[in-house]
Amino acid sequence: MTIEAFLSLAALYASIGIASADELQLPPTKEGLWESHTQQLIQNKKYETVIKICQSHELEKSMKSAGESLRKQNQCSELVTRQSANSYTSESHCDKGPLTGSVTKTTITYQGDTASHMEMHMTNGPSDTVTIVDSRYLGSCPADMKPGDAVTADGTKMNLGPQ
Repeated sequence: MTIEAFLSLAALYASIGIASADELQLPPTKEGLWESHTQQLIQNKKYETVIKICQSHELEKSMKSAGESLRKQNQCSELVTRQSANSYTSESHCDKGPLTGSVTKTTITYQGDTASHMEMHMTNGPSDTVTIVDSRYLGSCPADMKPGDAVTADGTKMNLGPQ
């Protein structure tokens, strides 16, 4: 897997797994085929990726659970607030693991249940990472894709569902 595909998947997990189970719940999105365009600036290098994923509510729950597990493993505290009817912000501070000392601020804005825009700023020591993800619903999943199946712009296929 290329670094761009990995970074795109990491951003996707972050955008889906933003809220903890006992905190503010994000609105549900449509099940079906979604396209996410990710732009990242890491140590003054820009990466852009596009990924299509067949999403379901079960997959969203699985990704959210994976995000919660990573937060617990890295001892991250997170506060999610609602800025408006369709906009949410989170701030996360991590105390353990590779994210020790990191601060991540994320804002997600939903356009109904068919599109979203996420901006994430992560500071970890002298390193800053900015990630912007624009996602949109394309329609039903093709017959050859099941929930969790993803395809990158170069045609690489993978499954992100629970194993």
